[in-house]
Amino acid sequence: MSLSRISTPIFTSTLYCALLTVSLTAWCGSAAASDILELQDYHASEAKTESKGPWLGLQQASKGWRLVAVKPQFKKIPDPLDKSGVRVSANISNTRMILSAPGLKAGAVTLSDEAKVVNGSIDEEFELSTLPPLGQERLMHLHGDEYHLQNREGRIYLELNGVAQYLFDYTENKEDNNAKIIWVGDLDHDGKLDFIFDASSQYNVTELRLYLSGAAAKGELLKLVAQRKATGC
Repeated sequence: MSLSRISTPIFTSTLYCALLTVSLTAWCGSAAASDILELQDYHASEAKTESKGPWLGLQQASKGWRLVAVKPQFKKIPDPLDKSGVRVSANISNTRMILSAPGLKAGAVTLSDEAKVVNGSIDEEFELSTLPPLGQERLMHLHGDEYHLQNREGRIYLELNGVAQYLFDYTENKEDNNAKIIWVGDLDHDGKLDFIFDASSQYNVTELRLYLSGAAAKGELLKLVAQRKATGC
């Protein structure tokens, strides 16, 4: 879901219905649940979460990006399409989304060298906001390491130093496809790239995916630790 929809009328016919899945992953022996939530209005069933936190807000500060401790708020609101809705918000301003995952901690986070701020919406903020055309790749750098984001006949891979990892399928459809990079940089302070993707292949579906390098197994570059999918009415 685009954050640009926060200011739109609540639960119009274009807002998302009840299809929502949350993928919860245990990390480093911890049973704590991971999650990712945008700050916006949901149908009640869409905003459900099993994570008890701690929650961190991804915040754009005056001198870059950082993770800040936040307290999420889940407020019941009227919903003309359901019995009730939920407004998800946080107690810290300029928070773009909230994350809960073992290994994340508050503090400054580093963007990929290629990420450039071009406007105020998080899902349109970076030059890397669209995935590469079929059969091509996009280069990204962090601390001197060169990463290759590759599109291999509709399958997205990340490669570093000869190690390639499949991430998700990508259907190229200029009129319909909504897949994009939401954020790319070092979220877990291990010196390696982490990603927040919208992996959706339809304009009215959001499939947020949080990949962290610090949770990756041997031979992997990333681990999918949280996923949230919502489908429009």
